[in-house]
Amino acid sequence: MTRSDVLFPYFPTDKTSMNQAVCTMAEKLNIIIVGASYLGSKVARALAKSMPQDLAANHRILLIERNSHFSHLFTFPRFVVVPNHEQKAFIPMNKIFSEAQCNAQIIYASVETINQNEVVLDRDTSFGRRLPWHILVMATGSRLPPPANMPTTTKLDSVQYLKDLQERIRTAKSIALIGGGAVGVQISTDIKSYYPDKEVHLIHSRDRLMSRFHSSLGDVVLQSCKDLGINVHLGSRAKLPDTNGPCVIELQSGQTISVDFYLKCTGQIINSEPIRELVKESINSDGTIHVLPTLQIEKHPRILAVGDVNDLLQIKSVRPAIGQVEVAQKNIISLLRGETPEAKFENNAAGIHLTLGLKRDVYCKQTQDGSSPANIEVENDEGLEDMGVEFMWDELGADKNDFWA
Repeated sequence: MTRSDVLFPYFPTDKTSMNQAVCTMAEKLNIIIVGASYLGSKVARALAKSMPQDLAANHRILLIERNSHFSHLFTFPRFVVVPNHEQKAFIPMNKIFSEAQCNAQIIYASVETINQNEVVLDRDTSFGRRLPWHILVMATGSRLPPPANMPTTTKLDSVQYLKDLQERIRTAKSIALIGGGAVGVQISTDIKSYYPDKEVHLIHSRDRLMSRFHSSLGDVVLQSCKDLGINVHLGSRAKLPDTNGPCVIELQSGQTISVDFYLKCTGQIINSEPIRELVKESINSDGTIHVLPTLQIEKHPRILAVGDVNDLLQIKSVRPAIGQVEVAQKNIISLLRGETPEAKFENNAAGIHLTLGLKRDVYCKQTQDGSSPANIEVENDEGLEDMGVEFMWDELGADKNDFWA
């Protein structure tokens, strides 16, 4: 992505789209989508691609994203460990609206706050810093501490962060991962798979790994960890020293573990803070936003929330939530026409795909409430180091001839 892509985001250039853009900026009503991760980007693309001609002339889609590139979060645990592919995790978004039937643009900025009329950004843009909204979609997701999320917003800085962590892992003799969820499991199994001689500890406060899912998944994951030679510590919280280097970790059980360094893979936070004051009556104790099956906030019907930030799915993952994209797209068009939104998201499914080292994957399908047995499938794969990441480059229309773009 060039600097011009950031300063002058995509604007339709074909004749039809140019005709749709003849209105002045002040005349168009903004449909603002906050967050361009998996669901946010899909909602923006689906809406832009399907926008009816009679609505396109008077409406504009603005997709707000703090990062310079699409972050393929699923690859982060792998690229923390395995070198030479980290640049593929950050994908240019300059082609994301290539099929848009209306004025659709990306604004690279962070949202400071949202009020009943405006989205307030952290910087000036070509639209100013305060953007009036007509329809608002919160797709802000959730976040974990690095390395599950990046501590920086640019591709070059994020790539360097991963390279530095790869080198720390390469030179360390012993490493501890704190947290037995997806990130901790995948990093620990990748380390032990790629560097079999390293001493790896996986510490989890619950009695089983992947504790939000059916116990049968935890059993499979635990056995895979043992097969690789990972030291798994369950049911005991860790007292973590405030250091970034060699240390002794004390477990609640009294056991001590000496390591060269540890990575914290716990502490998920729902990203609802920018809208908290406006919709405080709809913010749950865990930070999620309460929405109706139509994805609307009850007292703010022109605000929708999709993905991790809403409370429709207790077990958060992308695949079970993907149906929210179509519901949001249909209901936004209904709102633009002054009609009552009727599309509803109803899905009790949950599931996850985990890598368990370089050559093993596990797939879990279950219900959200655990009311029926889980379907667990374990596959030994060909061990693609980059996890087939090029698929996402195709999905976003990015040029695979330059993974550094």
